Amino acid sequence: MNILVIDVGGTFIKYAWMNENAQILDRGKVPTPLDCLDSFLEILENLWNLKKADGIALSMPGMIDGDRGFMYTGGALKYIRNLEMITILQKYFPVPVALQNDAKCAALAEVWKGNLSDCENGVVLVCGTGIGGAIVYKGEILQGEHFMAGEFSYIQTVMNDMEFDLEYSAACQCGAKSLTKLVADSYGISLEEAEKNYTGESLFKRAEGGEERAIHAIRLFTRRLAILISNLQFIFDPQKFLIGGGISIQPLFLKFVKDELKKIRERNLEELPLPEIEACKFYNDANLLGALYWWKKQQKDSY
Repeated sequence: MNILVIDVGGTFIKYAWMNENAQILDRGKVPTPLDCLDSFLEILENLWNLKKADGIALSMPGMIDGDRGFMYTGGALKYIRNLEMITILQKYFPVPVALQNDAKCAALAEVWKGNLSDCENGVVLVCGTGIGGAIVYKGEILQGEHFMAGEFSYIQTVMNDMEFDLEYSAACQCGAKSLTKLVADSYGISLEEAEKNYTGESLFKRAEGGEERAIHAIRLFTRRLAILISNLQFIFDPQKFLIGGGISIQPLFLKFVKDELKKIRERNLEELPLPEIEACKFYNDANLLGALYWWKKQQKDSY
């Protein structure tokens, strides 16, 4: 069986033809259209015409009812709002179609073939522009009454008399732009220079080389993430937390998160267990694998 699996991101649409065992037979990527739904559907039609498939599985941004195939929002795809997306797609493609939220797909990949395959309960955090996430309960993705479970980006990190402000949300305090700002402050440079020369792999190389300002910025960033994880542990108390996203590839990043969690526990919470933290097994292909797994589950559940 040959499934066309599509991972829709804010910049690129990654696609692959995969068999049921998640072997990638062919793959590629195209820019994501941000103008209108017709442009998006045209790209999907072009992919379908390249090579027919027995089914189509999609990983999409936004709040999604995966069982119904309804998209309440579409993340960076502003033209997607309150759409019966499966109904629309099945007018174009005469095969079973399934779709699910991208962070939930990343978690499903870990449940199926990754670092949550041995766990019943877990939490996945995906570090990117914001903080995507998913909650796994009894081996299944917890979607929530309004499909908001795992939308950790909206959690407020400051509690005082101020009004709700996204500037103090987990997305802004624990996302990529937050690290860039911490780097700029640590080095006394502009945000533009920090973004160009001091992020990603180069920043961690500086830290691994003992550069104190790089270490300081990463420490502050991982402290914020550790506080978020600690809060989530008190809410869900899972067997394991997994951290995904490009930054999770860096061993120093994971070490610092664990260090900061240990410091939190040492402050009057020493008797409480430390959360188990691991990196996700899958990186760039996580959403593809998870979308395929969701497609398989939907076909099984339909019979």
